[in-house]
Amino acid sequence: MEPLRSSDPARIADHRLLGRLGAGGMGVVYLARSPGGALVALKVLLAEYAEEPGFKARFRREVEVARRVGSPWVVPLVDADPGAEAPWLATAFVPGPSLAEAVTAYGPLSEDGLRVLGARLAEALGEVHRAGLVHRDLKPGNVLLAHDGPRLIDFGIARAPEDRTLTATGIVVGTPGYLSPEQAEGRGGDGIGPASDVFSLGCVLAFAATGRAPFGSGAVDALLFRAVHDPADLEGVPAWLHQVLDRCLEKDPDRRPEVGELVRELTAEDATRAEGTSRIAPQDEGADGWLPEPVTRLIAERSSAALALPDIDDTLAPSGAPVASGPAEPDTRETSGPAEAQDSRPAGRRRFLLLAGGAAALAAVGGGAWWAADRDNGPEGGGAASRRRPVYTFALHGDLSGPHRETGRAQERGLRLAVEEFNAGADAPFTVQVKTADDGGDPVASARLAARLTDTASVLAVVGPTTDETAQAALAKYDAGLLPVVGVSPGATALSYQGFRSFLNARLPDAVLPVYASNYLRGTARSRKIGIVVDRPAGAYGTTLASSLANYLNSIGYPSVPDVVSAMRHDFGGAVDTVLSAGADSVFFAGLPDRGALLAATLRERSFEGARVSGPALLDEQFLKQARDGAEGWTMVATVIDASRKPEARKFAAAYRARFRHAPPRYAAEAYDVTGMLLGALAKLPSKSRTRQNLLAAVRGGKYPGITKSFAFDKVGAMVIDGTGGFLWRVAGGAFVYDGPAPLTV
Repeated sequence: MEPLRSSDPARIADHRLLGRLGAGGMGVVYLARSPGGALVALKVLLAEYAEEPGFKARFRREVEVARRVGSPWVVPLVDADPGAEAPWLATAFVPGPSLAEAVTAYGPLSEDGLRVLGARLAEALGEVHRAGLVHRDLKPGNVLLAHDGPRLIDFGIARAPEDRTLTATGIVVGTPGYLSPEQAEGRGGDGIGPASDVFSLGCVLAFAATGRAPFGSGAVDALLFRAVHDPADLEGVPAWLHQVLDRCLEKDPDRRPEVGELVRELTAEDATRAEGTSRIAPQDEGADGWLPEPVTRLIAERSSAALALPDIDDTLAPSGAPVASGPAEPDTRETSGPAEAQDSRPAGRRRFLLLAGGAAALAAVGGGAWWAADRDNGPEGGGAASRRRPVYTFALHGDLSGPHRETGRAQERGLRLAVEEFNAGADAPFTVQVKTADDGGDPVASARLAARLTDTASVLAVVGPTTDETAQAALAKYDAGLLPVVGVSPGATALSYQGFRSFLNARLPDAVLPVYASNYLRGTARSRKIGIVVDRPAGAYGTTLASSLANYLNSIGYPSVPDVVSAMRHDFGGAVDTVLSAGADSVFFAGLPDRGALLAATLRERSFEGARVSGPALLDEQFLKQARDGAEGWTMVATVIDASRKPEARKFAAAYRARFRHAPPRYAAEAYDVTGMLLGALAKLPSKSRTRQNLLAAVRGGKYPGITKSFAFDKVGAMVIDGTGGFLWRVAGGAFVYDGPAPLTV
């Protein structure tokens, strides 16, 4: 839980607000005390969405559904007013983590834990189905953990099978990765029945047993494709549960078991079990010991912190005072120690931290420092005149110490150079200082950093994060505060289509790059048939590239032949023989550098002389080192330039070399560009209008002619495709050589 913000109300419908449990693009969930003094989770729909009939109708249905379902394993509805100006509902407060949080932090559940989880979720679904409904969004984040068993939450898209008010044929609703095949295919009406929830339950149990989603992660279209066509990844699932999940995850809904059958199977005394374990306890005996000890301790700590929260009268704020607010400026020091080193904080603040994460130490370890102190205490560049201007903060959120640190550091230096040049201008209307937030490439740390940057009022814009995974973890946090965040290196298409209002992706998504690759192969390389080698370990990145290229070629009637290489194979000979024997005279590789080196070596052994093309991932020194001579002649389609070779960027390259004593690396110019875009948009705003929301609107509504490309964004924050976003690189003489813009047409 986080403290209340100054913009939060003190009370909603006689419920006294105590803190924030979470926030998303459409609303906020508060911890509150009911008029009778009970703790509740109070969910409020933002007023801007409450005005839209579709959102309000969905919220009203959620309330109606929650009232119809009665089960000890469903979080009960306490009160609601779906007709209010800001509609709200209150449910009983469960002081435990979600299944997603617990498994991510402490690992998979034991066999006893899996039985308790599976049986009681199946019981909950049984009550949902007996009420004539289908939950439709069962996932680890919608399962809360208590000492006596799980609790199912969120009936926002629950619906009767025949109810067509939410879905129609071709529309996918729910959470990819946990959707049934029939949901993934967008079947409308009664095509989604109780068996769909059984499939989702199988996915949830697979996650609880392994710590992985059974259909992987990544782009939405890849997840939907795997749910429909690919077998689930059940490696590491106990043998007895493997048999259960095989049936739950049948592609044909008619072959899946009913939830009542699952309850009997998971609670049977004679079921196959690991030696020495005991039968699941009956419902009235509780389920002590079903959770890992750290999770049980976390629940106890959160329960104690909840009990210690002030009563209704004690939470009243003085007249005219904010209820709760974070500091106006960030702490520029790195977080230095565990919870006991921070006991000087007020007792109320310590209770907030306990509810938020089990212990304050979780905020201080893992995945990089909160804040880098290097040059973060004042404006970049400028002199005495700059100190008399208004001061705003731009932040660089990136991987500065982890596996992608070269990209993160390049972006940091590009941002700093743009800010220094701006501050040095005698007519600059304000001064900008830079904050750096290093997530070390860790998605969990990325989410924490995003929350902290969002709560820092002086931060008006963020450049970053570095990777798809860290961006996915952070964007909801930024969106909650409408903090403009501009990405220059994440490429997952889904990032722009998940409804994040404050995210602008300043590079073409991976799904678009195969169009440029196709044009190069069909035009410059004069290929007559294109072989597509898809490498499974590349996950969503590889699937996106391959499926986009295959679909595009199919749409124009151009011949191609695909082949997929399993993660278990390190020999690409079979794939090469398959595509070459089918007549392919060029090869497109959808994969990562280490495996690309294996393919390159195989093609060299076969004396293959046709065009060899890949996406931006192969623009990596690892590919050159491992492929050696096999890398020669390869072409990569990417979204970055070589600033030293692009005429428009040579002035930047000279300034960068003078400032940092070496040529600008990839992604430095792109970060410099988007920082200039943000600075220019902010400078055009009147001084009293320089807010996050106005800056976001200004950038969204404009076009910026940068040194790398032109920047303009569509209504979902994705780059407008105008032919300037794709670039060619080739390997020559053992090095990457920039070849200029990629062809948008043949």
